[in-house]
Amino acid sequence: MNYLYTYLILLSYYILWYIIAQIKNNDSLVDVAWGLGIVVSGVSSFFLSASYSIPSMLITGLTLIWGLRLTVYLFKRNFNKTEDYRYQSMKSKWKRNLRIQSFLKVFLLQSVINYIMALPVILTNFLEHESKGNLSLLLMIIGTILFIVGFTFEVLADHSLASFKKDPNNKGKIMQKNVWKYSRHPNYFGEVTLWWGLGMISLSTMNMISFIGLIGPAVITYLILNITGIPLLEKRYKDHVAYQTYAKKTSRFFPMIPKK
Repeated sequence: MNYLYTYLILLSYYILWYIIAQIKNNDSLVDVAWGLGIVVSGVSSFFLSASYSIPSMLITGLTLIWGLRLTVYLFKRNFNKTEDYRYQSMKSKWKRNLRIQSFLKVFLLQSVINYIMALPVILTNFLEHESKGNLSLLLMIIGTILFIVGFTFEVLADHSLASFKKDPNNKGKIMQKNVWKYSRHPNYFGEVTLWWGLGMISLSTMNMISFIGLIGPAVITYLILNITGIPLLEKRYKDHVAYQTYAKKTSRFFPMIPKK
């Protein structure tokens, strides 16, 4: 039942954001809700489990750091802006019952995806831990290192891009400095990497079904590489001359030394 309670808490959280989005006529606020949604599932499952093991405290704490940082960043950037073009395009195809479809196809759907994404944290909190000594410790160390690497890339990418956009002289230009020099999507690389780190920490519980927690990292990797992340941005800039020049010398995803 704890799994159900965790989802119901998360669903209540998304219903609140749905109401806010309708008031502001901006469904793209669901993006702002994303990071804190993972935190809601992580923290609620942590306290519902009352196990407070080392893996649980570690993975919940890291999730809290990631989610709060991302939420504050997206809130400042997006809360008072107009609706993102992706959601405008999606709604233009619906024609009728926009509010109902908005709830079902945006907020309800994203609450389900958000819950699946949070599985490494939820499972770590709810499953019995069968520590295997050095192997469990090794998985926690590997997972924490991956998380730190990914989190660092994400923070550097977001901060440097925000600073770049603040300068009016950069309007129409392409960010090619800092971590953007080595990857066209360093923020997405960071996101994927940190989630595999959380997946490794989830495996450290050594429970027979803890591998299910890898579904979350696998889903975010697939979405970013093939559906909602990189493909949409690459398509948006397919006719941008400066971006195409940048793309020829810069890695699409994994950070690499740029080509000459």
